[in-house]
Amino acid sequence: MTTNKIYVLSLLLAGIFGYSQDKIFKKNGASFDVKLIEIGASNITYKELDNLEGPIHSLDKSEVYQITYGNGKTDILGKYKTADEAKSFILSKINEFGIDRDRNDLSLRADFEGDDIKINSVNAKGRIVHEGDLWDLSKVVAFHNISKRKDNICYLNIITFKTRKSKRELSKLVIRMTDYEAAEGLLEAMKDLKIMLKKDQTE
Repeated sequence: MTTNKIYVLSLLLAGIFGYSQDKIFKKNGASFDVKLIEIGASNITYKELDNLEGPIHSLDKSEVYQITYGNGKTDILGKYKTADEAKSFILSKINEFGIDRDRNDLSLRADFEGDDIKINSVNAKGRIVHEGDLWDLSKVVAFHNISKRKDNICYLNIITFKTRKSKRELSKLVIRMTDYEAAEGLLEAMKDLKIMLKKDQTE
């Protein structure tokens, strides 16, 4: 085989392997190069790029923000690119549509302290009437289905850890909302935020 033929063959092989290199970006910020096998309804299967003869791995699509294919095409699977973006959406929905569990005249005002959210009940003048606890959204144990009531009122029930007076315990965070669609968006954002804040197991 001549030198020119070897050079052309090398270029062809480089092009083939370069084309097959895909990249997965997870919602928690991690990214890694893979050879994609299949993108299913709920899972993504792939092989590690440096071990193509090795086992096939599976990843839940809910953990993935973006896939970049070897040909340069990109698919965006996630709604929020960063944890701060998800947190901003969460605050906006609670502050716009949240109301006190027991009093319709009190609205909710939420804010984040690190990965913990604090939700206070305030009056029409913005003065705090009931001060909330700190709830850790990175350690959620369970997200329950939205409980819908009459007049479009609905409840989010989230099992996670709360901190009150330096005491930390597992409890249920209940958020009362006046708009079901907003509650659906809020629940989705909270699920995404938990994934983003979760320690990566891939690296």
